[in-house]
Amino acid sequence: MFGTGSSNETKIDLQQPSSNNQELFLEKSHDDSLSSSADELVEESNIVPETHDHTDGNVLKYTLWTVYLLFWITLYVIAIELKFGLVYLMFSALFGIYFNTRTGPKKQNEISAYSVFNKNFESIDGTLKAEQFEREIRYGSGSVK
Repeated sequence: MFGTGSSNETKIDLQQPSSNNQELFLEKSHDDSLSSSADELVEESNIVPETHDHTDGNVLKYTLWTVYLLFWITLYVIAIELKFGLVYLMFSALFGIYFNTRTGPKKQNEISAYSVFNKNFESIDGTLKAEQFEREIRYGSGSVK
């Protein structure tokens, strides 16, 4: 399929067939579409689905996080020896906060936790609204819809 150098190009002839050749034209186009469909089926049947073993990816991910943790602990021990342990800890916390907050744009149709940023001021599930709070105060929590 890939890398063979041959290409399966479809060429379309835009000439109008005469009334005598119309049946011949229809038969030829029908035969061409069948042969191209058969070629596609043969190509698709030759494709072997790849099986992904997710355990290899998880093992690699956890190994990488373990290496990161050991590297951080090593640098922390060095910082303690140099009497900069607290400074290192504070900078680590700042870097952790920075790298765990999203600075990129919001995905399309993603709902924000703040209802003022959503279309029609729609709030996410579990949000305590003033109307709900007021109903609970007046009528008790059993009448909440």
